[in-house]
Amino acid sequence: MAVSKAFFSTPPFKGHNESYFPPIATKNHGLQVLSGPALMIFVLGLQMLKKQLSGVHKSDLWNHIWKFISKAEARDKVGRIVQYGCRALQGVCAHMSETFFLQPYVKVIAEVQTTLAWCRRTNRWGKEMPHIPVLGKAISTGDVLEASQRAVLITFLIQDHIYWLLKVGILKFENYSAIQWHRRNLRFITFSHVLNFSLCVRSIMRVRAKQEAKDPEVCGSVEAQKKAADEIYDNKRMMVRYVLTFFQMLHVSQVKKLDDWYVGLMGMASSYIDASKQW
Repeated sequence: MAVSKAFFSTPPFKGHNESYFPPIATKNHGLQVLSGPALMIFVLGLQMLKKQLSGVHKSDLWNHIWKFISKAEARDKVGRIVQYGCRALQGVCAHMSETFFLQPYVKVIAEVQTTLAWCRRTNRWGKEMPHIPVLGKAISTGDVLEASQRAVLITFLIQDHIYWLLKVGILKFENYSAIQWHRRNLRFITFSHVLNFSLCVRSIMRVRAKQEAKDPEVCGSVEAQKKAADEIYDNKRMMVRYVLTFFQMLHVSQVKKLDDWYVGLMGMASSYIDASKQW
C-alpha cells in the first residue's frame, strides 16, 4: 500500500473522485458515475434482444450506419445538420417570450453550434487538394465556367485555413480581425454557389440536348436512359441545394441579414441533401 501511494499521483482504483470507484458524495454523484456503465448495459441489452429475435448478432443496417459515419464527409454533413439546427433554435428563441422552455438553454445551443463549426473547419484542412487537378484540366481545355468555380472554391478553402490560423493566434493581420476575415471569405463561397448552380444548369442542358438528338449515350439502352434521368434529377437536387446555401451565406456573412430560424432550416435541408449522397 505504501508502494502504491508512493508510485501513483492519485489513487487509481478508489478513494479519489477520479478513481474507478470514487467515494460517492450524493445521490446525483452516484447517478453520474453510473451513467456510462448503465448506458453500456442498455445497449448490450438491446443487442441481446436483437439476437433473441433474429437469431444473429450481425445487422446489415447497423453496419451500413457505421460505414456511413466512418466517412469524413458524412460526419461533416451530419454535424452541419446539427450546427444549423442550433442556429434555427436560436432564431426561434429570439422570437419567443422569456418564459419559452428553451430560453435557459440558448447559451448552450450557441456553444454547440460554435463548437461544431470549429470542428468542421479544423477537418477542412486539405479539402482543396482534389479540386486543384480539376482546375488545371479545366484551364487546359478552356472550360471557363468550371475553372472559375474551382478557382473560387480553392481560394475560399485556403482563406478558411487562414481564418483558422488567425483564430488560434498563429497569424495576426493588421487590417483584419479573425471574424472580419471570415465574413469576407464567405463572399467567395457565396459566389462559388452561384457558379455551381450554373454548372448544374449546363449539365442538364447538355443531357437534354443529347436526348433530343437521340444520342446513343443517353438513349441507346434502358440503362443509358436511366443514367441520363438520374443525372438530371441529381443536378436539380443540387440546384435546390445551391439556392439554399446561397441565402445561408448571404446571412452568415452579413451581406444581407435575414433570420436565423429559417436560415437554420435551410442549412439543415441543404446538409441533408449532401449527407444523403454519402448514404
